[in-house]
Amino acid sequence: MKLRVELDWRTTLATALLLPTLLSLGFWQLDRAEEKAVLIERLEARRTLPAITPQSAIRLPQDELADRQVVMDAHFSPSRYVLLDNRLRGGKFGYEVVAFAEVDQLAVALNLGWIQGDPARQALPDITLPEGVHTVSGRIYQPSGDAFMLGENPLPAELPGVVQQLTLSTWRDELRVRLDQSIFPLEIRADEFEVVAFDATWAIVNQTPAKHQGYAVQWFTMAVALGLAFIFRSTNLWHWLRNRIGRP
Repeated sequence: MKLRVELDWRTTLATALLLPTLLSLGFWQLDRAEEKAVLIERLEARRTLPAITPQSAIRLPQDELADRQVVMDAHFSPSRYVLLDNRLRGGKFGYEVVAFAEVDQLAVALNLGWIQGDPARQALPDITLPEGVHTVSGRIYQPSGDAFMLGENPLPAELPGVVQQLTLSTWRDELRVRLDQSIFPLEIRADEFEVVAFDATWAIVNQTPAKHQGYAVQWFTMAVALGLAFIFRSTNLWHWLRNRIGRP
């Protein structure tokens, strides 16, 4: 028996389109796994460094700020905060509370953590910020990329207000005028056990490197399955192999 190849244009076209896509998705997941591993390694390394103040942090190069531990004497004002909308924890809807705390004439966006909201969105949660000055420890948070937003994300005309994301780089000039203070350029997330915090449990990454690697295996498996299906659909390889090994 001779090995024959009979190509069907529809099968060939579908395979030519899908196979590179599946392989690209697999390699993309491997890249994501590597990125997450680097983030975890960076966090662990910077946890060992001594805590610094926001004033010291602004003198450091930008690429040395992410995940640095900070400590500050923060003064809170009752209405100087925003709520980050649509934050889910444990399947429950809520907000993250970001206070613009005063730290030695510097306004610091201090994320105090998550608080549950009204699923019907009929009312905002009643937020009571700490009074006076509190020593707070936290970690500088620097996102790896721009977050997805639906439309514009302006600073609310009055504080407090609800926003999609904390876009300090966009708000900086307006905040400086409104608060009459210089603005620390990055968000600081309060440590989990701070007295002033709400639910301040922060995930290092939203998905572990192992999970991304698992997704990559799935994409590669589908690519292999598609390739084999194309080969057996377009040739008589299966019958040829059976004949070669002497099976009826």
